[in-house]
Amino acid sequence: MQEMSGYDHAAFEGHPARQRLLVVAGQPAGLRPVTGLLSTRFALTFATDGLSGVHRAQGQRPDLVLMDTCLPGVVDGLVACRLLKADGQTAAIPVLLMSDLTEPDDRVRGLEAGAADYICKPLWPAEVLARVRVHLPDAALPVPEPLDPELAHVSAAKSLIEAQLATLPSAPELARQVGVGARRLRELFRRHTGLTLQAYISEQRIRASLPLLEKTSMSVNGVAFEVGFRTPGNFSTAFRARTGMTPQAWRRQRALGF
Repeated sequence: MQEMSGYDHAAFEGHPARQRLLVVAGQPAGLRPVTGLLSTRFALTFATDGLSGVHRAQGQRPDLVLMDTCLPGVVDGLVACRLLKADGQTAAIPVLLMSDLTEPDDRVRGLEAGAADYICKPLWPAEVLARVRVHLPDAALPVPEPLDPELAHVSAAKSLIEAQLATLPSAPELARQVGVGARRLRELFRRHTGLTLQAYISEQRIRASLPLLEKTSMSVNGVAFEVGFRTPGNFSTAFRARTGMTPQAWRRQRALGF
C-alpha cells in the first residue's frame, strides 16, 4: 500500500484505468483496515489536513474524496467540503465524510456542507467500500475551467448566506465556516463582488423579500424577520435604498400589475 504520510503522484499515475480516491485524514494510519481494503480496488492518495486535501483535489481531480470531519488546522472536514463544492473544478466530485460525531444534527450539518454521504465511526471496512461504490461516478465528467482559489471562499460564503439569511451567523463565524479569517473574507467580497460583505448580505435579503411581498399575504414585518432583518425599520430603510420605495408601496404597485 502507498505510504500514507504524503502525497504520492504515482498512486494515481500508475493506475490510469483505476478509479482514484483521495483520503483526507489527520491520522491516516488509523484507517489502515479501511484503506487496505480500498487499495485493492482503487488507486489511493492521501492528505493529512483539510487545506492540503482541497488543494490536492483541485490539482488531481480524484473520482471521490473520503474525508474525516475532524482535521488539524483551520480547515476542518466541513469547511473543506464546502470549498470543494464551491469550486467548479471539484464540485462534481462526491465527498464522503467520516466522523465520530453521530448525532442527527451532526449528520445534517455534514450533508448541508455538500457531502454525498456521512459515515459514522467506528468504521466497518466493508460498509465504507459499499458506500464508496454507490457514490462513484460511472463516467468522467467534463472538467470546468479552473476557479480562482480565492473565489472558492467567496462562492462557499455566498451559498451559506443564501441558505441562512434569517439566522445568519456573525461575520467571524461565517468566515470560519469557509476557512478564512473575517477580515480576509471582507477583503475577498470587496475584490470579487464590488460590495462589502454586509452590503452583499443586505442585497440578498432584499432579493429574497421580493417574492414574499408579491406572492404571499405575509405582513411586511413578517417578511422583514423572515429574510433576516432585525427590525422592520431596518428592512424598510434598506428596501427604499434599493428600490426607491417602501415595501408597502412596492407591494401595492405589483398588485396593480406595474
